[in-house]
Amino acid sequence: KIGYFAQNQAQLLDESLTVFETIDNVAKGEIRLRIKDILGAFMFGGEASDKKVKGLSGGERSRLAMIKLLLEPVNFLILDEPTNHLDMDSKDVLKNAINAFDGTVIVVSHDREFLDGLVTKVYEFGGGRVKEHLGGIYDFLRTKNISSLNELGSQTKTTLSQHVETPVKPQEKQQAQGEQ
Repeated sequence: KIGYFAQNQAQLLDESLTVFETIDNVAKGEIRLRIKDILGAFMFGGEASDKKVKGLSGGERSRLAMIKLLLEPVNFLILDEPTNHLDMDSKDVLKNAINAFDGTVIVVSHDREFLDGLVTKVYEFGGGRVKEHLGGIYDFLRTKNISSLNELGSQTKTTLSQHVETPVKPQEKQQAQGEQ
């Protein structure tokens, strides 16, 4: 069963509920006995679990949406930029939760620090192709001889511009020959 975390997932939460109610509505079975522990692990301990969703920051909403997703009975997660709006501590909590997840995870992210130690394969999309690279994100960067994912886009554009020839119109060709 697939679970999907979109970049705007945090905006889809019911603002009238509290943090605890949001998770209580999703939790099933014995996990319900550990809701407070789970909320604490995601930095919603104590009174923070009584806060209304409408009063949460963007990062808090993202963490709450991620907890909600992780408690659903899924075995395949697709996470689209899950670290948007998260601080370093929240990213660590999320990374640990993903590592503990018993299933398959596809993470779409430009955050190489987050990806480090999390991914075992990197898929490169570009030029109408998908290439699989075995290893972590830093293995991928070393293979490409780049230091950041941002360089990948500019490297591709440079390579493409070096291989694209501008067609010369016949009359321009004649003019160029006449000038010689």
